[in-house]
Amino acid sequence: MPATDPLYTVRGGHLCFDDVDLVEMADGRATPFFVFSERRLRDNIEAVLGSFRRIHEATDVFYASKACSNLWFLGVVRDAGANVEVNAEGELEKALAAGFEPSQIVFNGVAKTRHEIEHAVACGVRALMVDSLYELGRVGEVAASIGAVAAVAPRIDVHVPTLTHPGLETAHGGKAGIDRDDAARAFVLAAEHPNLEPAGMHLHIGSQITSVEPYRQAIDAALDLVAEVEGAAGVRLRFLNAGGGFAVPYREAPVTCHPSDYFCSLLTAADYAQAVGGAVAARRPDLQLFLEPGRSIAATTAVLVSRIENEKVKGRRDGAGRRIGDERWVTVDAGFNTLLEHTNYAWYYRTIVASRAGEEADTDFRLAGPLCDGGDVYAGDADSPYRRFPAGTTVGDVVAFLDAGAYTLEMMNPYNARPTAAAYAVTAAGELVQIRRRDTVEDLVAHDVVPGDVVAGEA
Repeated sequence: MPATDPLYTVRGGHLCFDDVDLVEMADGRATPFFVFSERRLRDNIEAVLGSFRRIHEATDVFYASKACSNLWFLGVVRDAGANVEVNAEGELEKALAAGFEPSQIVFNGVAKTRHEIEHAVACGVRALMVDSLYELGRVGEVAASIGAVAAVAPRIDVHVPTLTHPGLETAHGGKAGIDRDDAARAFVLAAEHPNLEPAGMHLHIGSQITSVEPYRQAIDAALDLVAEVEGAAGVRLRFLNAGGGFAVPYREAPVTCHPSDYFCSLLTAADYAQAVGGAVAARRPDLQLFLEPGRSIAATTAVLVSRIENEKVKGRRDGAGRRIGDERWVTVDAGFNTLLEHTNYAWYYRTIVASRAGEEADTDFRLAGPLCDGGDVYAGDADSPYRRFPAGTTVGDVVAFLDAGAYTLEMMNPYNARPTAAAYAVTAAGELVQIRRRDTVEDLVAHDVVPGDVVAGEA
Protein backbone atom coordinates (compact mmCIF):
# COMPACT_ATOMS: atom_id res chain seq x y z
CA MET A 1 0.00 0.00 0.00
CA PRO A 2 1.16 3.57 -0.66
CA ALA A 3 1.40 4.44 3.01
CA THR A 4 1.34 8.20 2.57
CA ASP A 5 -1.56 8.55 0.13
CA PRO A 6 -5.02 8.62 1.75
CA LEU A 7 -6.71 8.22 -1.64
CA TYR A 8 -5.85 4.48 -1.55
CA THR A 9 -7.56 2.22 0.97
CA VAL A 10 -8.21 -1.51 1.39
CA ARG A 11 -11.73 -2.85 1.83
CA GLY A 12 -12.52 -6.55 1.93
CA GLY A 13 -9.02 -7.35 0.67
CA HIS A 14 -9.51 -5.16 -2.41
CA LEU A 15 -7.69 -1.96 -3.32
CA CYS A 16 -9.94 1.10 -3.42
CA PHE A 17 -9.15 4.40 -5.12
CA ASP A 18 -11.08 7.43 -3.89
CA ASP A 19 -13.48 4.98 -2.22
CA VAL A 20 -14.12 3.01 -5.43
CA ASP A 21 -13.38 -0.74 -5.32
CA LEU A 22 -11.11 -1.30 -8.33
CA VAL A 23 -11.64 -5.07 -8.39
CA GLU A 24 -15.41 -4.71 -8.51
CA MET A 25 -14.97 -2.20 -11.32
CA ALA A 26 -12.76 -4.60 -13.25
CA ASP A 27 -15.25 -7.45 -12.84
CA GLY A 28 -17.79 -5.53 -14.92
CA ARG A 29 -15.58 -3.84 -17.51
CA ALA A 30 -12.97 -4.64 -20.12
CA THR A 31 -9.46 -4.03 -18.83
CA PRO A 32 -7.24 -2.11 -18.95
CA PHE A 33 -8.91 1.15 -17.97
CA PHE A 34 -8.03 4.32 -16.09
CA VAL A 35 -9.78 5.81 -13.07
CA PHE A 36 -9.30 9.51 -12.28
CA SER A 37 -10.10 11.42 -9.10
CA GLU A 38 -11.59 14.91 -9.39
CA ARG A 39 -10.86 15.51 -5.72
CA ARG A 40 -7.15 14.83 -6.20
CA LEU A 41 -7.01 16.98 -9.34
CA ARG A 42 -8.48 19.95 -7.50
CA ASP A 43 -6.15 19.39 -4.54
CA ASN A 44 -3.09 19.33 -6.81
CA ILE A 45 -4.04 22.60 -8.49
CA GLU A 46 -4.73 24.28 -5.17
CA ALA A 47 -1.39 23.06 -3.78
CA VAL A 48 0.52 24.80 -6.58
CA LEU A 49 -1.64 27.93 -6.78
CA GLY A 50 -1.82 28.39 -3.02
CA SER A 51 1.87 27.76 -2.38
CA PHE A 52 3.06 30.16 -5.05
CA ARG A 53 0.54 32.92 -4.38
CA ARG A 54 1.50 32.96 -0.72
CA ILE A 55 5.04 33.81 -1.86
CA HIS A 56 4.27 35.90 -4.98
CA GLU A 57 0.62 36.86 -5.28
CA ALA A 58 0.82 37.70 -8.99
CA THR A 59 1.17 34.04 -10.03
CA ASP A 60 -0.91 32.25 -12.67
CA VAL A 61 -0.85 28.53 -13.42
CA PHE A 62 -1.09 27.47 -17.07
CA TYR A 63 -1.60 23.71 -16.83
CA ALA A 64 0.49 21.89 -19.46
CA SER A 65 -2.27 20.11 -21.34
CA LYS A 66 0.11 17.68 -23.03
CA ALA A 67 0.13 15.76 -19.73
CA CYS A 68 -3.59 14.99 -20.10
CA SER A 69 -5.91 16.85 -22.46
CA ASN A 70 -9.08 14.85 -21.85
CA LEU A 71 -12.02 17.26 -22.07
CA TRP A 72 -13.46 16.31 -18.68
CA PHE A 73 -10.02 16.76 -17.12
CA LEU A 74 -9.53 20.17 -18.75
CA GLY A 75 -12.96 21.26 -17.58
CA VAL A 76 -12.03 20.52 -13.97
CA VAL A 77 -8.69 22.32 -14.40
CA ARG A 78 -10.53 25.42 -15.62
CA ASP A 79 -13.14 25.25 -12.87
CA ALA A 80 -10.39 24.89 -10.25
CA GLY A 81 -8.91 28.24 -11.24
CA ALA A 82 -6.03 27.32 -13.52
CA ASN A 83 -5.33 28.43 -17.08
CA VAL A 84 -3.89 26.19 -19.81
CA GLU A 85 -0.77 25.83 -21.95
CA VAL A 86 -1.02 24.23 -25.39
CA ASN A 87 1.61 22.95 -27.81
CA ALA A 88 -0.31 22.39 -31.03
CA GLU A 89 -3.51 23.37 -32.80
CA GLY A 90 -5.31 20.27 -31.58
CA GLU A 91 -4.55 21.12 -27.96
CA LEU A 92 -5.72 24.68 -28.61
CA GLU A 93 -9.03 23.40 -30.00
CA LYS A 94 -9.48 21.06 -27.04
CA ALA A 95 -8.79 23.89 -24.59
CA LEU A 96 -11.37 26.09 -26.29
CA ALA A 97 -13.85 23.20 -26.34
CA ALA A 98 -13.30 22.74 -22.60
CA GLY A 99 -14.38 26.32 -22.00
CA PHE A 100 -11.12 28.21 -21.67
CA GLU A 101 -11.12 31.79 -22.94
CA PRO A 102 -8.26 32.64 -25.37
CA SER A 103 -6.88 35.00 -22.70
CA GLN A 104 -6.41 31.94 -20.46
CA ILE A 105 -4.22 30.15 -23.02
CA VAL A 106 -0.51 30.37 -23.84
CA PHE A 107 0.82 28.63 -26.96
CA ASN A 108 4.19 26.84 -26.85
CA GLY A 109 5.96 24.58 -29.34
CA VAL A 110 9.23 24.17 -31.21
CA ALA A 111 7.79 23.85 -34.74
CA LYS A 112 4.65 25.95 -35.02
CA THR A 113 3.20 26.01 -38.53
CA ARG A 114 2.06 29.26 -40.13
CA HIS A 115 -1.50 27.97 -39.86
CA GLU A 116 -1.13 27.30 -36.13
CA ILE A 117 0.35 30.74 -35.54
CA GLU A 118 -2.43 32.43 -37.49
CA HIS A 119 -5.08 30.50 -35.58
CA ALA A 120 -3.51 31.35 -32.21
CA VAL A 121 -3.03 35.05 -33.01
CA ALA A 122 -6.46 35.43 -34.60
CA CYS A 123 -8.29 33.89 -31.67
CA GLY A 124 -6.36 36.07 -29.21
CA VAL A 125 -4.33 33.73 -27.00
CA ARG A 126 -2.59 35.37 -24.04
CA ALA A 127 0.85 34.99 -25.59
CA LEU A 128 2.96 32.85 -27.91
CA MET A 129 6.15 31.41 -26.44
CA VAL A 130 8.63 31.86 -29.31
CA ASP A 131 11.25 29.16 -29.87
CA SER A 132 13.76 30.82 -32.25
CA LEU A 133 14.74 34.02 -34.01
CA TYR A 134 13.33 32.52 -37.21
CA GLU A 135 10.01 31.78 -35.54
CA LEU A 136 9.92 35.30 -34.14
CA GLY A 137 10.04 36.62 -37.70
CA ARG A 138 7.39 34.13 -38.79
CA VAL A 139 5.03 35.22 -36.02
CA GLY A 140 5.57 38.84 -37.04
CA GLU A 141 4.82 38.08 -40.70
CA VAL A 142 1.67 36.15 -39.87
CA ALA A 143 0.43 38.80 -37.44
CA ALA A 144 1.01 41.51 -40.06
CA SER A 145 -0.86 39.51 -42.69
CA ILE A 146 -4.03 39.53 -40.58
CA GLY A 147 -3.59 43.03 -39.16
CA ALA A 148 -2.96 41.87 -35.60
CA VAL A 149 -0.39 42.45 -32.87
CA ALA A 150 0.90 39.24 -31.28
CA ALA A 151 2.06 39.16 -27.67
CA VAL A 152 5.25 37.09 -27.60
CA ALA A 153 7.61 35.70 -24.98
CA PRO A 154 10.89 34.39 -26.42
CA ARG A 155 11.90 31.10 -24.82
CA ILE A 156 15.49 31.38 -23.63
CA ASP A 157 17.77 28.39 -23.01
CA VAL A 158 19.37 29.50 -19.74
CA HIS A 159 21.75 26.51 -19.94
CA VAL A 160 21.17 25.11 -16.46
CA PRO A 161 21.92 21.39 -15.94
CA THR A 162 19.55 19.10 -14.06
CA LEU A 163 19.87 15.50 -12.89
CA THR A 164 16.70 14.25 -14.55
CA HIS A 165 16.43 11.78 -17.45
CA PRO A 166 18.31 13.19 -20.50
CA GLY A 167 15.10 13.09 -22.52
CA LEU A 168 13.40 15.30 -19.94
CA GLU A 169 16.13 17.96 -19.78
CA THR A 170 15.17 21.00 -21.84
CA ALA A 171 17.48 23.90 -20.93
CA HIS A 172 21.02 22.63 -21.20
CA GLY A 173 21.83 22.78 -24.89
CA GLY A 174 18.79 20.81 -26.09
CA LYS A 175 16.49 21.48 -29.02
CA ALA A 176 14.19 23.98 -27.32
CA GLY A 177 14.61 27.72 -26.98
CA ILE A 178 16.88 30.56 -28.09
CA ASP A 179 20.50 30.56 -26.99
CA ARG A 180 20.96 32.95 -24.09
CA ASP A 181 23.62 34.85 -26.06
CA ASP A 182 20.88 35.81 -28.55
CA ALA A 183 18.32 36.87 -25.94
CA ALA A 184 18.87 40.62 -26.32
CA ARG A 185 18.69 40.37 -30.11
CA ALA A 186 15.37 38.52 -29.89
CA PHE A 187 13.78 41.20 -27.75
CA VAL A 188 15.17 44.04 -29.85
CA LEU A 189 13.70 42.43 -32.98
CA ALA A 190 10.35 41.97 -31.25
CA ALA A 191 10.31 45.55 -29.97
CA GLU A 192 11.10 46.93 -33.42
CA HIS A 193 8.37 44.93 -35.19
CA PRO A 194 5.06 46.81 -35.43
CA ASN A 195 3.05 43.58 -35.14
CA LEU A 196 4.85 42.10 -32.14
CA GLU A 197 4.63 42.97 -28.47
CA PRO A 198 7.46 41.57 -26.29
CA ALA A 199 5.29 40.77 -23.28
CA GLY A 200 7.46 38.37 -21.32
CA MET A 201 10.29 35.86 -21.17
CA HIS A 202 9.88 32.09 -21.12
CA LEU A 203 12.12 29.33 -19.78
CA HIS A 204 11.59 25.67 -18.98
CA ILE A 205 14.41 23.54 -17.63
CA GLY A 206 12.90 20.05 -17.74
CA SER A 207 10.66 17.53 -16.01
CA GLN A 208 10.92 15.45 -12.82
CA ILE A 209 13.47 17.82 -11.26
CA THR A 210 13.96 16.60 -7.70
CA SER A 211 16.10 19.48 -6.42
CA VAL A 212 15.28 23.18 -6.11
CA GLU A 213 18.86 24.22 -6.90
CA PRO A 214 18.43 24.11 -10.71
CA TYR A 215 15.39 26.35 -10.31
CA ARG A 216 17.34 28.85 -8.22
CA GLN A 217 20.06 28.96 -10.86
CA ALA A 218 17.58 29.22 -13.73
CA ILE A 219 15.46 31.99 -12.19
CA ASP A 220 18.54 33.99 -11.23
CA ALA A 221 19.88 33.64 -14.78
CA ALA A 222 16.50 34.56 -16.25
CA LEU A 223 16.09 37.65 -14.08
CA ASP A 224 19.58 38.79 -15.07
CA LEU A 225 18.54 38.37 -18.70
CA VAL A 226 15.26 40.22 -18.12
CA ALA A 227 17.21 43.27 -16.98
CA GLU A 228 19.59 42.93 -19.93
CA VAL A 229 16.90 42.62 -22.60
CA GLU A 230 14.76 45.38 -21.14
CA GLY A 231 17.72 47.72 -21.36
CA ALA A 232 18.65 46.62 -24.86
CA ALA A 233 15.12 46.76 -26.28
CA GLY A 234 13.77 49.67 -24.27
CA VAL A 235 10.80 47.68 -22.99
CA ARG A 236 9.33 46.65 -19.65
CA LEU A 237 8.25 43.01 -19.55
CA ARG A 238 4.99 42.02 -17.90
CA PHE A 239 5.68 38.39 -17.02
CA LEU A 240 8.27 35.69 -16.52
CA ASN A 241 7.12 32.20 -17.52
CA ALA A 242 9.15 29.75 -15.43
CA GLY A 243 7.70 26.58 -17.00
CA GLY A 244 7.08 23.50 -14.89
CA GLY A 245 8.97 20.29 -14.15
CA PHE A 246 8.03 19.80 -10.49
CA ALA A 247 8.73 16.20 -9.52
CA VAL A 248 6.20 13.52 -8.63
CA PRO A 249 7.29 10.86 -6.08
CA TYR A 250 6.71 7.77 -8.20
CA ARG A 251 8.68 5.67 -5.72
CA GLU A 252 7.66 5.45 -2.08
CA ALA A 253 10.19 7.96 -0.75
CA PRO A 254 12.80 6.88 1.82
CA VAL A 255 14.15 9.29 4.42
CA THR A 256 16.45 10.88 1.84
CA CYS A 257 16.43 10.98 -1.96
CA HIS A 258 19.38 11.55 -4.26
CA PRO A 259 18.60 14.20 -6.93
CA SER A 260 19.68 11.82 -9.69
CA ASP A 261 16.87 9.38 -8.76
CA TYR A 262 14.16 11.22 -10.63
CA PHE A 263 11.45 8.80 -9.46
CA CYS A 264 12.05 9.76 -5.82
CA SER A 265 11.21 13.18 -4.43
CA LEU A 266 10.60 14.68 -1.01
CA LEU A 267 9.82 18.15 -2.34
CA THR A 268 6.44 19.84 -2.05
CA ALA A 269 4.84 22.64 -4.04
CA ALA A 270 5.85 24.97 -1.20
CA ASP A 271 9.53 24.09 -1.74
CA TYR A 272 9.36 24.98 -5.43
CA ALA A 273 7.39 28.13 -4.59
CA GLN A 274 10.07 29.31 -2.19
CA ALA A 275 12.82 28.78 -4.77
CA VAL A 276 11.02 30.19 -7.81
CA GLY A 277 8.43 32.59 -6.44
CA GLY A 278 10.76 33.79 -3.70
CA ALA A 279 13.39 34.87 -6.21
CA VAL A 280 10.89 36.73 -8.39
CA ALA A 281 9.26 38.39 -5.38
CA ALA A 282 12.64 39.54 -4.08
CA ARG A 283 14.12 40.84 -7.33
CA ARG A 284 11.20 41.76 -9.60
CA PRO A 285 7.95 41.90 -7.65
CA ASP A 286 6.35 43.80 -10.55
CA LEU A 287 6.57 40.75 -12.83
CA GLN A 288 3.70 38.34 -13.13
CA LEU A 289 4.91 34.77 -12.65
CA PHE A 290 3.55 32.16 -15.05
CA LEU A 291 3.93 28.44 -14.32
CA GLU A 292 3.34 25.45 -16.60
CA PRO A 293 3.03 22.37 -14.37
CA GLY A 294 1.74 19.26 -16.11
CA ARG A 295 2.96 16.00 -14.62
CA SER A 296 2.76 17.33 -11.05
CA ILE A 297 -0.90 18.22 -11.62
CA ALA A 298 -1.98 15.07 -13.49
CA ALA A 299 0.13 12.10 -12.37
CA THR A 300 -1.38 11.32 -8.98
CA THR A 301 -4.95 11.86 -10.19
CA ALA A 302 -5.31 8.42 -11.79
CA VAL A 303 -4.71 4.70 -11.49
CA LEU A 304 -4.51 2.19 -14.35
CA VAL A 305 -6.40 -1.04 -13.74
CA SER A 306 -5.16 -4.15 -15.58
CA ARG A 307 -5.57 -7.90 -15.33
CA ILE A 308 -3.09 -10.79 -15.34
CA GLU A 309 -3.68 -12.95 -18.44
CA ASN A 310 -0.66 -15.28 -18.37
CA GLU A 311 1.88 -16.74 -15.96
CA LYS A 312 4.95 -18.94 -16.20
CA VAL A 313 8.12 -20.04 -14.46
CA LYS A 314 11.40 -19.68 -16.35
CA GLY A 315 14.94 -20.53 -15.42
CA ARG A 316 17.31 -17.85 -14.17
CA ARG A 317 20.72 -18.57 -15.67
CA ASP A 318 24.32 -17.49 -15.17
CA GLY A 319 26.69 -16.30 -17.89
CA ALA A 320 27.48 -19.89 -18.86
CA GLY A 321 23.81 -20.75 -19.34
CA ARG A 322 23.54 -22.87 -16.20
CA ARG A 323 20.20 -22.71 -14.44
CA ILE A 324 20.75 -21.16 -11.02
CA GLY A 325 17.17 -20.54 -9.99
CA ASP A 326 13.65 -19.80 -11.11
CA GLU A 327 11.77 -16.66 -12.09
CA ARG A 328 8.01 -16.31 -11.84
CA TRP A 329 6.54 -14.20 -14.63
CA VAL A 330 3.09 -12.65 -14.90
CA THR A 331 1.78 -10.85 -17.98
CA VAL A 332 -0.87 -8.15 -17.74
CA ASP A 333 -3.09 -6.78 -20.51
CA ALA A 334 -1.48 -3.30 -20.44
CA GLY A 335 1.88 -2.70 -22.08
CA PHE A 336 3.64 0.21 -23.69
CA ASN A 337 0.55 0.67 -25.83
CA THR A 338 -1.07 1.94 -22.63
CA LEU A 339 1.90 3.17 -20.57
CA LEU A 340 4.35 4.26 -23.27
CA GLU A 341 6.77 5.93 -20.86
CA HIS A 342 7.58 2.58 -19.29
CA THR A 343 9.69 1.81 -22.36
CA ASN A 344 10.75 5.16 -23.82
CA TYR A 345 12.03 6.42 -20.44
CA ALA A 346 12.15 3.10 -18.50
CA TRP A 347 9.47 4.73 -16.34
CA TYR A 348 8.58 3.31 -12.97
CA TYR A 349 4.98 3.00 -11.78
CA ARG A 350 4.26 1.47 -8.40
CA THR A 351 2.03 -1.60 -8.68
CA ILE A 352 -0.34 -3.31 -6.27
CA VAL A 353 -2.21 -6.56 -6.85
CA ALA A 354 -5.57 -4.94 -6.20
CA SER A 355 -7.40 -8.24 -5.73
CA ARG A 356 -4.91 -9.24 -2.99
CA ALA A 357 -4.33 -5.85 -1.38
CA GLY A 358 -4.76 -7.32 2.10
CA GLU A 359 -1.98 -9.89 1.58
CA GLU A 360 1.72 -9.37 2.16
CA ALA A 361 3.71 -8.63 -1.00
CA ASP A 362 6.64 -10.92 -0.26
CA THR A 363 7.44 -12.74 -3.51
CA ASP A 364 9.51 -11.69 -6.53
CA PHE A 365 7.81 -11.60 -9.93
CA ARG A 366 8.84 -10.36 -13.36
CA LEU A 367 6.06 -8.18 -14.75
CA ALA A 368 5.46 -7.94 -18.49
CA GLY A 369 2.99 -6.39 -20.90
CA PRO A 370 1.07 -8.25 -23.62
CA LEU A 371 2.72 -6.86 -26.74
CA CYS A 372 4.66 -8.81 -29.36
CA ASP A 373 7.84 -6.96 -28.41
CA GLY A 374 10.63 -8.17 -26.15
CA GLY A 375 10.98 -4.71 -24.63
CA ASP A 376 7.48 -4.75 -23.18
CA VAL A 377 8.73 -5.66 -19.70
CA TYR A 378 8.25 -3.38 -16.71
CA ALA A 379 11.13 -2.09 -14.63
CA GLY A 380 11.41 -3.65 -11.21
CA ASP A 381 11.33 -2.15 -7.76
CA ALA A 382 14.45 -0.19 -6.76
CA ASP A 383 17.51 -1.66 -8.50
CA SER A 384 15.94 -5.09 -8.97
CA PRO A 385 14.25 -6.46 -12.11
CA TYR A 386 11.50 -7.86 -9.87
CA ARG A 387 8.20 -6.62 -8.46
CA ARG A 388 7.08 -7.80 -5.02
CA PHE A 389 3.61 -9.35 -5.15
CA PRO A 390 1.73 -11.74 -2.85
CA ALA A 391 2.87 -15.35 -3.33
CA GLY A 392 -0.55 -16.47 -4.57
CA THR A 393 -0.69 -13.94 -7.40
CA THR A 394 -2.05 -15.65 -10.51
CA VAL A 395 -4.03 -15.32 -13.75
CA GLY A 396 -7.21 -13.32 -13.22
CA ASP A 397 -5.80 -11.09 -10.51
CA VAL A 398 -6.25 -7.36 -10.95
CA VAL A 399 -3.09 -5.23 -10.93
CA ALA A 400 -3.19 -1.48 -10.33
CA PHE A 401 -0.53 0.90 -11.65
CA LEU A 402 -0.44 3.96 -9.42
CA ASP A 403 0.14 7.61 -10.33
CA ALA A 404 -0.83 6.96 -13.95
CA GLY A 405 -2.57 10.22 -14.79
CA ALA A 406 0.17 11.98 -16.76
CA TYR A 407 1.35 11.19 -20.31
CA THR A 408 -0.79 8.06 -20.47
CA LEU A 409 -4.06 8.89 -22.23
CA GLU A 410 -1.98 11.23 -24.42
CA MET A 411 0.56 8.58 -25.43
CA MET A 412 -1.67 5.52 -25.84
CA ASN A 413 -1.32 3.78 -29.18
CA PRO A 414 -3.01 0.85 -30.96
CA TYR A 415 0.10 -1.34 -31.35
CA ASN A 416 -0.82 -4.95 -32.21
CA ALA A 417 -4.24 -3.41 -33.05
CA ARG A 418 -5.12 -3.47 -29.37
CA PRO A 419 -7.94 -1.08 -28.43
CA THR A 420 -6.85 1.95 -26.44
CA ALA A 421 -8.27 2.04 -22.94
CA ALA A 422 -11.40 3.59 -21.53
CA ALA A 423 -11.24 6.08 -18.68
CA TYR A 424 -13.56 6.84 -15.78
CA ALA A 425 -13.60 9.51 -13.11
CA VAL A 426 -14.76 9.74 -9.53
CA THR A 427 -16.37 13.17 -9.29
CA ALA A 428 -16.08 15.45 -6.28
CA ALA A 429 -19.58 14.27 -5.32
CA GLY A 430 -18.44 10.63 -5.36
CA GLU A 431 -20.19 9.67 -8.60
CA LEU A 432 -18.40 7.33 -11.04
CA VAL A 433 -18.64 8.63 -14.62
CA GLN A 434 -17.08 7.59 -17.93
CA ILE A 435 -14.82 10.23 -19.52
CA ARG A 436 -13.34 8.24 -22.41
CA ARG A 437 -14.63 5.19 -24.24
CA ARG A 438 -12.56 2.18 -25.22
CA ASP A 439 -11.68 1.78 -28.89
CA THR A 440 -13.87 -0.43 -31.03
CA VAL A 441 -12.74 -2.56 -33.97
CA GLU A 442 -14.31 0.10 -36.20
CA ASP A 443 -12.08 2.74 -34.57
CA LEU A 444 -9.00 0.66 -35.31
CA VAL A 445 -9.68 0.64 -39.07
CA ALA A 446 -11.38 4.04 -39.38
CA HIS A 447 -8.31 5.78 -40.83
CA ASP A 448 -7.24 3.01 -43.20
CA VAL A 449 -7.96 3.60 -46.88
CA VAL A 450 -8.19 0.83 -49.46
CA PRO A 451 -6.68 2.02 -52.79
CA GLY A 452 -9.45 2.94 -55.17
CA ASP A 453 -11.87 4.07 -52.47
CA VAL A 454 -13.16 7.62 -52.76
CA VAL A 455 -12.10 9.64 -49.72
CA ALA A 456 -14.10 12.77 -48.93
CA GLY A 457 -12.06 15.96 -49.11
CA GLU A 458 -9.06 14.39 -50.85
CA ALA A 459 -8.13 14.32 -54.52
